[in-house]
Amino acid sequence: MLKPPMTLIGQIMNATKTGILVEPFTAEELKSWIIEEKIIQDNGKKYAESSINAILSNSDVKNDPTTNNNKKMLKSHVNYNNKKEYFFSK
Repeated sequence: MLKPPMTLIGQIMNATKTGILVEPFTAEELKSWIIEEKIIQDNGKKYAESSINAILSNSDVKNDPTTNNNKKMLKSHVNYNNKKEYFFSK
């Protein structure tokens, strides 16, 4: 039986667990990682910037409740450079 493709949030989580993407990470760092690692959608197309922003927002526990079905598994805070950083809930 074939395994279904890993979701983007699953790929991000895996990258943090293996140390490829260091937590906490900013949206800019995540976008750079997606480009560098050539992370693409199941249909072979690149992820749109708006899709990446949406997965971060929709997965953030601070944005509960929302109307989407994404599991809230990211936490966020604003760093000393006034940039939002994300990390997985432990």
